[in-house]
Amino acid sequence: MGNSSNIAQMSVGELVTTIGERGLSAGAGAAGAVTLALAAACAAKAAAISLKHQPLNDSLGRALASCERIGRFALAGADRDAEAFATFIRENTLGAVVELLREGDRLIRLIDILAETLDKVAAQVEPGMVGDVVAARALMDAARKIQLTNSAEAAAEQARLKSSS
Repeated sequence: MGNSSNIAQMSVGELVTTIGERGLSAGAGAAGAVTLALAAACAAKAAAISLKHQPLNDSLGRALASCERIGRFALAGADRDAEAFATFIRENTLGAVVELLREGDRLIRLIDILAETLDKVAAQVEPGMVGDVVAARALMDAARKIQLTNSAEAAAEQARLKSSS
């Protein structure tokens, strides 16, 4: 996966093919970041539709803006993670694994921000949009599990590289 890759511009089919490739391509970290973007999109949808029914609700307006930013940042994070992973596979250096850990930490922070945002406005979401909140939470939880697992693997690799140098 090279610098020309842009996960946000891929069709779903292209993304699935890219992640499933046997060669050097985006993997679980990028999939987790895309999952976070989907979580943010579901949360944004719930906030946007609810805001139509409650146009003076500033909390929903702030939540909508936050979710939209999180979605954009998550997709950018998918590209950065895929590039960091490719660099690590090519170089297998301590610096490359540190970059993987840094990207994982960024995504975990975004997940935390989305969780806080949802906690603040979930009770204000219109009844017909509760499914989107449930989807957002489930996708967010999946993204968290992926990132925590990847971070644990990267930390183990970091320790191995430190001990062998």
